Amino acid sequence: MNWLTRLKKIETAPKVEATEPTKPIQATESGGFVGFVAPILAPVQKAGGDPAAANAPDANPDRWCYPYSAAMTGRAIDTFTARLARFTDKGAALDMAESLADKLVIRDRDKDDRRICLECSHLAGYAKSWRCGNWQRAGIAIQSRDAGLPGDLVHLLQRCDGFTPAP
Repeated sequence: MNWLTRLKKIETAPKVEATEPTKPIQATESGGFVGFVAPILAPVQKAGGDPAAANAPDANPDRWCYPYSAAMTGRAIDTFTARLARFTDKGAALDMAESLADKLVIRDRDKDDRRICLECSHLAGYAKSWRCGNWQRAGIAIQSRDAGLPGDLVHLLQRCDGFTPAP
C-alpha cells in the first residue's frame, strides 16, 4: 500500500505522541531549554467544504452570467451555436454568421421583436440566391419571380408579417 492510498483512507493525520522532554546541557550557564515537540493534528482531507464553492458539482454554472455580467448562459451558448450552424448552412460566411449570432444574443437580451431572414423557415436558396417562400405575406414582391432577396436584407433585423421560426 503506497502513501497516497493510506492518506485517502485516513480522515486525520495519525496520532503521534509528543517527544520526551530533553535535559538541558550542563555546560551552559543558562541551563539550556527544556521542552518537547509535538505535531499539530489537522484534517488531511477536506471534510464538508464550502457549499458555494465554484467547482462544486451541484453549483449553478450560470449564476454569474447575464444579467449579472456580459457572459452568456449555457442556454444562450447552445442557441448561439445552433444559429451559427444554421447561418453557415444557409451560405453565410463564418465571420458574418458569428457577427449575426452575436447580434441576436444582444437582441434577445433586449427583448427586441425584430428578426432576420436567416432565422425564418421560409428562406430558401443558398448565399447569393436567397428567396422568400412566403413572399406574399411578407410583402417582398408582387410576383413570385421577384421574390429573390438581396444579402443585405437577409442580414437586416426587421419586423416581418410572413416570419415563421425555423425548427
